[in-house]
Amino acid sequence: MKLRIYFLLPALVIIFLWIIIKGINVIYRKKKFDIKQEIINLFYLMSVLWIIGITIFPIEIGISHRYGPSNNFVPFSSIQDLLSHTYYMVPLKNIVGNILLFVPLGFMLSLKFSKLNSVTRVGVAGLLISSLIELVQLLLPIRAFDVDDIILNTLGSIFGFFVLKTFKGISQISSKHS
Repeated sequence: MKLRIYFLLPALVIIFLWIIIKGINVIYRKKKFDIKQEIINLFYLMSVLWIIGITIFPIEIGISHRYGPSNNFVPFSSIQDLLSHTYYMVPLKNIVGNILLFVPLGFMLSLKFSKLNSVTRVGVAGLLISSLIELVQLLLPIRAFDVDDIILNTLGSIFGFFVLKTFKGISQISSKHS
């Protein structure tokens, strides 16, 4: 017997519980409520849940054999294969999708953690998080390890950091002119 577990419902439950816990902390424990920080926390949580939902789920339980894509330990090998595909949507979906998947995380890391304030630190954090995900995928029956995903995800984290810096720069320029 095989059981397939999807992530949308658990993710929504996690977010709902997080909001309830935050509300309880504010109402009953009289904890300080900083709306800006709580929005950052919520978007950070959502970006992490989004990545987990896309990369790890669905999980299949009760599968005795490995099937699906094979593992890739050679850098740029799967990217090269994708770029030689005859239908343009295949490389677009896989390459651009892996980059875009980590852009929100790269954006949120600097907002959430003040020590992650450089492109190098955000890049290393993206590299470590992506590597952890790929190692988990190595153990799952319908997922595969791909070193190129680590490269693309790390690049996405770095892009997210630059998007944040661009927004901060624009906001500083516009506040000076006001």
